[in-house]
Amino acid sequence: MSRDRRIRRTPVLLSALIALILAIVPLPHVIDVLRPDFLVLVVYYWSIESPSSGGLTLAFFAGLAIDVIRGVVLGEHALALTLTAAWAIHLRLRVRVFSILQQSLTIFALLGAYQFILFWVDGATGYPVTVWSRWLAPIIGALLWPIVSGILSRLHER
Repeated sequence: MSRDRRIRRTPVLLSALIALILAIVPLPHVIDVLRPDFLVLVVYYWSIESPSSGGLTLAFFAGLAIDVIRGVVLGEHALALTLTAAWAIHLRLRVRVFSILQQSLTIFALLGAYQFILFWVDGATGYPVTVWSRWLAPIIGALLWPIVSGILSRLHER
């Protein structure tokens, strides 16, 4: 039983680790502005596909990892990612039967809510919130959702 559970969680942890590496890789500023939140997309995928393997626990620890990497208020991304992953889990049965366009729009809404929570926490803690490029991540993430979900579904099937 525990071996089956460990095998089922292996793709979750492997994909989260790869997404975390993609979040760390340094890029030139012009390209870095266009970087989607790969780890957030991975958390949403596993929250929708297998919430028992990669639901809120994955969201919380992935958020803490992003907080530590970016050097922001500890718990900021953890809060935003946990709340929006809970929303994704709530919507998961509907999202699984949506077309890929409807899924992308739903992911856009989730990513927008994620960015809005970060925007709110940044404003409450006195961090300057005048950067407009933060709102590009939901658009790019929604556009990349079909690719990310396709890759992760193949990983999930193995």
